[in-house]
Amino acid sequence: MKRAFLVSILFTFFFNSCSVVKFARYYASADSSKGVLKGRLYQTDSTSYEIGELADGWKRINIKGGDLAFWNKKLGSTITVNSTCNKDNKEVKYSLKALSDSLLLGISDKELLHREEIAVDGEKALESVYRGKLDKTAVKINTVVLKKGNCFYDLSYASSPDGFEAGIAEFREFVSRFKVI
Repeated sequence: MKRAFLVSILFTFFFNSCSVVKFARYYASADSSKGVLKGRLYQTDSTSYEIGELADGWKRINIKGGDLAFWNKKLGSTITVNSTCNKDNKEVKYSLKALSDSLLLGISDKELLHREEIAVDGEKALESVYRGKLDKTAVKINTVVLKKGNCFYDLSYASSPDGFEAGIAEFREFVSRFKVI
């Protein structure tokens, strides 16, 4: 009971600080191509992809410049998806590590906790878990980056360190259903 109360207080503090929502805004790419989400299919002029389903607690939020962001008030967590495509139709030449590390701009006191290659949509992807601070508030972030053709895609899950485990399985299921069309 005492632990549940403490977790509730931490979520309330974390939600009120809006740090996870701020992460989604920091995270949003400068590529401001407008896309449309119909069901689970997201389309832009440059790419189309299908996302996994999320439970009812996840609500879509708007972020300027990025593709998709979802907020779960109960968990105090966000899930974001973004695509960036080379308009010249040339293959993206950055390493997955460089792309992953670039997602953490604006996060201070970064510490890489885990990194491994995984497969997403039949492509090699890089999953990384970090802990750090955003506006002096502790965050824990799981990122997944993959390249396909002239585009790269990044998916992220951000939460308070204490609440991270509550939503990570759903994020990994969401990632497992990601498919470039």
